[in-house]
Amino acid sequence: MQIRAYRDADAEDWLRCRVVAFLDCSYYNDVKTQRERYPHPSVCLVAEEAGRIVGLVDVELDSDNLSRTDEGRGAVLWHLAVLPEYRRQGVATALWERARGQLVQEGVRVCELWTQEDTAANRFYQSVGFRCEETSTWLRCYARGKQCHRFLNAPALGRIYGPEELVFDAPVERRAELEPLCSRIDEVRLYRRKL
Repeated sequence: MQIRAYRDADAEDWLRCRVVAFLDCSYYNDVKTQRERYPHPSVCLVAEEAGRIVGLVDVELDSDNLSRTDEGRGAVLWHLAVLPEYRRQGVATALWERARGQLVQEGVRVCELWTQEDTAANRFYQSVGFRCEETSTWLRCYARGKQCHRFLNAPALGRIYGPEELVFDAPVERRAELEPLCSRIDEVRLYRRKL
């Protein structure tokens, strides 16, 4: 297996890898039809096996989405994905370690990422030194069908035909109140790691 820089020619295989890798986690509905382009410098790597992309990592340096900038130059890890049949073989660790090395060379002092409550992902990030910032945890809530109306200001919206799904964010303290009204709730967690 080879870890190498992402190339524009990888775009279609990158998308396939991300979609398939995300199918068995809480990000299954976060389907992309194009790979993001970052406004700041980035470290974008892929793991390739026999001409096939089996893993990927994208990290944006100096991202506008950093929660804190008081520890020096920072970066946000946007994507880390490995195809199911290549998991538990060190692919994610190899991708992260190569990306981390490049971040250090660029003078990055801290890396952040957002993930949800997927057990495997949380364990992995903890195993490579990331720590959860408990005070930054929040909920992503999904209401469907008639439940959506409980959250909408119908007079302000005017005449509409029933919404199918409403996705909104809320403080973690509201979980018990929102659970009966939502079809799905994901706990979103901020992880940080000093490099």
